[in-house]
Amino acid sequence: MAATTIGTSGLSFGITAESGGLVQSFTETRNVQRAEVRNQAGEVVGAAMYNPTDTFTFTTTATGSYATTAGAVITTLANATSTGGKMIVDSVATNKSSDGFVTVNVTVTRFPNMS
Repeated sequence: MAATTIGTSGLSFGITAESGGLVQSFTETRNVQRAEVRNQAGEVVGAAMYNPTDTFTFTTTATGSYATTAGAVITTLANATSTGGKMIVDSVATNKSSDGFVTVNVTVTRFPNMS
């Protein structure tokens, strides 16, 4: 049964389906590297931000064979708010237990300036 939200517009409940399984959780983190310039007292007086990336981590309950491997390129993630660039899979972990469904944890890095 779908959730009903009342009150604040723009609320979002649940996760959009991704291919390969039923998504249990999805996290998007925006990253940047920083170079600092310090004065003679060691205080930061300037900074440069460069090399922006996004990291996506998600867990799916596998609904079939899951073929994504580390190093694979993913063209779209339905839950990602950022688009463009190249998305490369950093890691894939398959989890199995005697009392639960098989789950797959995937970590992906998006390079927005790469085509």
